[in-house]
Amino acid sequence: MKTKKRGILTLLLAFIVHLSFAQQKTISGTVTDQDGLPLPGVNILVKGTKIGTQTGFDGEYTIAGNVGQVLIYTYIGQKETTRAIGTNNVINVQMEEDAEALDEIVVTGVARGTSTKKLGFALSKVSEESLQNVPAADPANALRGKVAGVRIVSPSGNPSSDASIRLRGSTSISGSQSPLIIVDGIITDGSLKDIAVENIESMEVIKGAAASSLYGSLAGNGVIQIITKKGRGKMQVTVKTEYGFSEIANDYDLSSVHPYKNDSQGVRMGDWDNDPSTPDTSNYGFDLSTGNRVLDDDAVFDNPYLTNNINNVDNIFTNQPFETNTVSIGGSKNDINYFLSAQRNETKGIIEGLDPYKRNNFRANFDVKASDKVTVKFNGSLAQTKGINVTEQGQGANVFYSGLVVEPFINLQEKTADGEYSNVPSGYEVQGSNFQNPLYVLQNRRDGFDRQRMLLGASLNYDITDNFSFSAQQSLDQTIYSYKGIVKSGFITPTPSPTLNNGSITLNESKTSTLVSSMQLNYFTELSPDLNFAASLKYLFENRQFKSLNTSGYDFIAAQGVETIQNTPIDNRSVSSYYQKEIAKNYFVNVDLDYKDKLILNGLVRFDQSSLFGSDERNKMYYRGSLAYRLSQDLDINGIEEFKLRAAYGTAGQRPPAFNAQYETFTVNANSIVPGALGNTFLKPSETRELEVGLDIDFLDRFSFSTSYADTKTIDAMIQVPLSGVAGFSTQWQNIGEISSKYIEMSLSGNIIKNKNFSWDFQVNFDKGTQEITDLNGIAPFTRNTNSAIDIFRVEENLPYGTMFGQTFAKSTDQLITDNSGAVLNGTQGGTVSDYSVNSDGFVVLTSAIGTADEAPVKLYDEASNSDLISKIGDTNPDFNVGFSSSFKYKNLGLYVLTDWQQGGDIYNYTKQLLYFNERHIDLQTFGAAGKNQNYAQNIYNKSDPTDHFVEDGSFVKIREISLDYTLTGEQMNIDFIDSIKFGISGRNLFTWTNYTGWDPEVAIGQNPTNFRLDEFAYPNFRNYSFTFMIKF
Repeated sequence: MKTKKRGILTLLLAFIVHLSFAQQKTISGTVTDQDGLPLPGVNILVKGTKIGTQTGFDGEYTIAGNVGQVLIYTYIGQKETTRAIGTNNVINVQMEEDAEALDEIVVTGVARGTSTKKLGFALSKVSEESLQNVPAADPANALRGKVAGVRIVSPSGNPSSDASIRLRGSTSISGSQSPLIIVDGIITDGSLKDIAVENIESMEVIKGAAASSLYGSLAGNGVIQIITKKGRGKMQVTVKTEYGFSEIANDYDLSSVHPYKNDSQGVRMGDWDNDPSTPDTSNYGFDLSTGNRVLDDDAVFDNPYLTNNINNVDNIFTNQPFETNTVSIGGSKNDINYFLSAQRNETKGIIEGLDPYKRNNFRANFDVKASDKVTVKFNGSLAQTKGINVTEQGQGANVFYSGLVVEPFINLQEKTADGEYSNVPSGYEVQGSNFQNPLYVLQNRRDGFDRQRMLLGASLNYDITDNFSFSAQQSLDQTIYSYKGIVKSGFITPTPSPTLNNGSITLNESKTSTLVSSMQLNYFTELSPDLNFAASLKYLFENRQFKSLNTSGYDFIAAQGVETIQNTPIDNRSVSSYYQKEIAKNYFVNVDLDYKDKLILNGLVRFDQSSLFGSDERNKMYYRGSLAYRLSQDLDINGIEEFKLRAAYGTAGQRPPAFNAQYETFTVNANSIVPGALGNTFLKPSETRELEVGLDIDFLDRFSFSTSYADTKTIDAMIQVPLSGVAGFSTQWQNIGEISSKYIEMSLSGNIIKNKNFSWDFQVNFDKGTQEITDLNGIAPFTRNTNSAIDIFRVEENLPYGTMFGQTFAKSTDQLITDNSGAVLNGTQGGTVSDYSVNSDGFVVLTSAIGTADEAPVKLYDEASNSDLISKIGDTNPDFNVGFSSSFKYKNLGLYVLTDWQQGGDIYNYTKQLLYFNERHIDLQTFGAAGKNQNYAQNIYNKSDPTDHFVEDGSFVKIREISLDYTLTGEQMNIDFIDSIKFGISGRNLFTWTNYTGWDPEVAIGQNPTNFRLDEFAYPNFRNYSFTFMIKF
């Protein structure tokens, strides 16, 4: 009986199982958006199970399920949709746009996450897609052309160097213009160079004091916040590799003629070739008996180089590879979101023989929902960087100076018998310049650094009640930097150098740490059905420390290769150290009122206390008030989805430059103590005040327009003022400067075409601004020290910041000044106005001297000083800037193009001026064709004093980025475990249209490069091409 029952149960179970399988089926379909266009990447999940899939590129999907089960469709920007599985095997879904989800939530400049539609100030957000179209080497370069009002200048093409950023106008006269950088809420003090662009989800930019008031004395220059990636949904592994080559972007035209005698003119007096079997055909005027070159009889640049004509620029600047490999894992499981990544970058730049720049990045992000009320977040990153410092500016060991100055009969690749590059290659003594063979320098001098930077952040958020929440955060930004500079024993210099010729060593070690702790209490309530109220109280504590140890020694005692401080005589060693600690305590209260989601009022007050402030100025208050009015909530305007008017007024500032600025400083020598700077106990942070008004419009369901006008003034700007005989002190930091700027910005973006197979998105950014020194409290005008051989940037009341001062060549005889007798005071050649005329180059010269050795352009004259007039010769501020990007997609193919246009903005071409002196610039060839004597070019060179002749227009149009990619989904390849594969080719800095005659119009010096545009043999920016492969699974 029992056996019979068991048999019946077995048959019944088999029937039920058979029935279940009979009900299971494969569902397929297409998911589209509200316009009926396919949606790729829609997540589809069988409710109550872990069975899921995603739509492919064409919006199609397949999934297994049972009749009666429910499919859940989710996609960013669309409302969640559900469908029950019935008898039909095809389920097509048209999703509906979720207006609230499309509301971008931002966290920069606000006390808590806020919709962009409710902001009373301008904020620009750059998406991951925009950043990843052509991944840049660092986040600063990734912003180029993508945000209005952002000026980015790379003063050096060295892969180890940082780009400089300025948001709107300058807010400091003596200090930096760099904005505050925040990474996932972590306040940082380091370089953007250490952050991998591939790990960035978005970047938020607030450009003025009205928006950055929340950060007080840290944010007078604005704020850039980087939000890194978080894991979402099922686990996804991404592997990406990029490999390419860098090359110099432009040729530098040099003269192919000289003014010296050739062999045919009877000046060959010896052989300077190392190989006696190869006779020379020219000595280029070098007289071995005197050691001097002999000028041709007319001293005109019209004698060609007869032999060799070596292109040494091509020998130094060669195509070099770069490579970036990235792997990341992200996803979410059991209330834990995670994202892990590792990246290695290696870039050689464009200089032959240099070690590459290397960077390893590691990142770990975790979000844990511990309970319904508690969320814990952890963000950590480590960057390990190794790079090479390259001498820029100046002469001697400067690779770029030597590469351009050397004449083409000298082969810089010439080697000695032991296989090393020669410091005095054949012909070196003929040219007789103070250059060094750059290949010899690179072989015998090593200037390298190692940097390790760690960013750690942990935060906790506790929803106490429906109305109250509490958050706390702890963060650390720590950088350990080490530098080692070695000059090999036996190093040869153009002139004897006891500190270099027998070898030297320099070791610098430093550690910078910024520890920040904060606590914030938030309150939210509905005061009425139409009025919401929110308030936040925050305390923020900062502990910054910097310490360094610097040691050096020269004249190695032991044999080559023993490169230690101990291998130098004690008397030749030097040791110095430095330590600084800053403590800051900050408090703020923020209040928001929201009336019917259409009228939003914000108020903020912040108090800063810092040990950098003078003892009599320990407290500083900053504040903001803003108003946003969403007119479209009141009026139904046909074709306009959002119309917002906004206005904000706020203050922010910058802290004093160093802790010792408030105290007296002294230099202790062996026999004396010398006073340095006089302390100032009343030194306080600067205050930047800004009024910003603007409007934001979304229209026709596909376009967005935003414009802002900002009027900014910085008071109490810090300047190191010269003192005259105050107890022997030479300078004192004082709050006496005032600088103002006015900017207008516009941005238009949208979708021009969008259908099933093709789409075209675009964005245009425009900005135009002015900046001016408005008050110096009566101190005399001065030039900013830029660590250049030439000082031209004038700081003076009522002048634009970035003004160049120098001498000006007369272009019209009307500019000549005469005395009472009619004699011309300009120059030294005398005569009357009728004796002068304008020559073929546009200069006023003595007519009788044209074509002779006495032809010399005359300069404007200053009767007050009885000398050449020194006045404004240029202005680095551009007239306007435009960035234009387009993204095209046709089925699986994508094309992205970014173009930059800068109109106006002067550059002082000091490279050109020194090439005049060294007789290598192409202009001298032009002068020679016109019969101009050697002295003519030297008169224009002007003994290296600044003149208007070397001021050039820096306007340019540049194809900044281009990428072409092709994407295949796993579904298209019938490979289940692969989500997608992407192949791409890209280029950066590909084409530049400009009248600037240097390597690249985006050139500057390292000191305040966004304002001081001076070209002095800098490492040129280069173009690169690359191939990218990325797989997701």
